[in-house]
Amino acid sequence: MRVTIYQFSTIWMKPDENLERVSKVCSAISGQSDLLILPEMFNTGYTMKPHEIPVQWQDDTIQTLTSLASAYDLTICGSIPMFKNNSWYNTMVTVSKEGLIHSYDKIHLFTPAGEKEVYSEGDLTTTFMLKDWKIQPLICYDLRFPYLTFNSNQVDIIIYSANWPEARVSHWKALLAARAIENQCYVIAVNRTGIDENGYEYPGASTIIDYSGQILQEMDENEGFITEKIIKSEMTLYRKNYHF
Repeated sequence: MRVTIYQFSTIWMKPDENLERVSKVCSAISGQSDLLILPEMFNTGYTMKPHEIPVQWQDDTIQTLTSLASAYDLTICGSIPMFKNNSWYNTMVTVSKEGLIHSYDKIHLFTPAGEKEVYSEGDLTTTFMLKDWKIQPLICYDLRFPYLTFNSNQVDIIIYSANWPEARVSHWKALLAARAIENQCYVIAVNRTGIDENGYEYPGASTIIDYSGQILQEMDENEGFITEKIIKSEMTLYRKNYHF
């Protein structure tokens, strides 16, 4: 399977402009990728005031992603603020040409940034299937809680969509490698770049790590995208030979 990660400096509270940038990347990778992964709150930035954007934008975002997925034969994942059941959630959406096919609500909200005061916690880890790959999506701060990936039925890929700050980038890199080694699976993690309206600086450092903990691709602090082909048979053989 071919996986693309796109890291960028999200335009603050401008969903239409952020989606236009995503659209350009989709066009650029047309025919060259199966799965596109975007950062946390890629359509708004890491906002603690989601009510200031018309709630219609969550549907518009999903509809736009559906159109892009259909036009370019892609599945697209990323986190957005989502209003449902009379509460706001930080939700990882997965969209194909059929529309929204999976969602995951962030379980561990980042209390120091006030996220827990604005958003409701998710309470369930979930997975979805794509081209015979079992995939588990998680969001940013979830990375610090390894129990979330202790699966009785082993997954093939763990995805992290993040706004992880520059100040703790060493933790980001170490914990992502640990999750790959622990689970003997691919870990694909996308972080944003730039400085947001909260004053947080983000290092990018998006990465694709294989089932043995080896870094296949690692980005610097600059905006951009990369694509990597991952091979399930190689992972299966590794698990058979090293059944840790």
